[in-house]
Amino acid sequence: MAALVANQIREALSGLPRAERRVAREILAAYPVAGLETVARLAARAQVSGPTIIRLVNRLGFEGYPAFQQALLNEIDERATSPLLQYQQRSFAAGEGAVARSRQILIDALDRSLSELDPVAFAQVVDLLADERRRVFVAGGRFSGLAAKSLALHLEILRPGARHLEAADWVAYALDARRGDILVVFDVRRYQRTTVELGRQAALQGATVVLVTDPWLSPLAADADVTLSVAVDAPSPFDSQISIFGLVETLVAGLVEKLGRFPEDRLAAYDRLWERQDFRYLEAKPEEAE
Repeated sequence: MAALVANQIREALSGLPRAERRVAREILAAYPVAGLETVARLAARAQVSGPTIIRLVNRLGFEGYPAFQQALLNEIDERATSPLLQYQQRSFAAGEGAVARSRQILIDALDRSLSELDPVAFAQVVDLLADERRRVFVAGGRFSGLAAKSLALHLEILRPGARHLEAADWVAYALDARRGDILVVFDVRRYQRTTVELGRQAALQGATVVLVTDPWLSPLAADADVTLSVAVDAPSPFDSQISIFGLVETLVAGLVEKLGRFPEDRLAAYDRLWERQDFRYLEAKPEEAE
């Protein structure tokens, strides 16, 4: 897959001249829609001249503005890809070696996701999750909700005031979302309208929205305060969750590192409460003597 335009812009951002940097930020703020506007409209949005737009797209490696826009349109096609379309467009014939193919694809996806993870954005998310003065809520879509639940379960153990939002809870939370809240939203293609609307409503009410998404970016990216993206390459027609769960594990590791030894008392109390409910881990039985 070709490098995404958004990633190209982010990588070039710090080295751009001031006027081009303003254009780049406007494109990222309303990605990819802003980049599909005419040169004149994008220039007006960024308060720069038309030639500044052309210089930016040339600097990014495109042979003119039409080529830049075609790259964005290609990304939109990728965003809309469904399992059915992947069945039709890719070969999943028997005998290809599913295990070997899966190993290579999944390892590559996870490695790429973590190696390309924005360190500044990652540190910002860890700092937010470590702030116990703030309530943390986590929500996700039909499949991405599995990773959302995993993150929430870890947060509930490590810090107070964290909660997973089931779909049935979203309207009630939207009523009470407020400044100071942190809402972590997982949303990957095909992006779920209700998930996006939950994040947008929370942002309108002052919550800090953290988005976990794929390389093509959920529509919520335009409203999120921090966005983390991971690869979803898969050996099947269904986008993989491996890299998303890998990011969850990495966030938990970062949070444990940030909190230091503080969670130990909470973990001990957590175990005591489970014991009071007669919860026991099964112990391995010694082998019976022959």
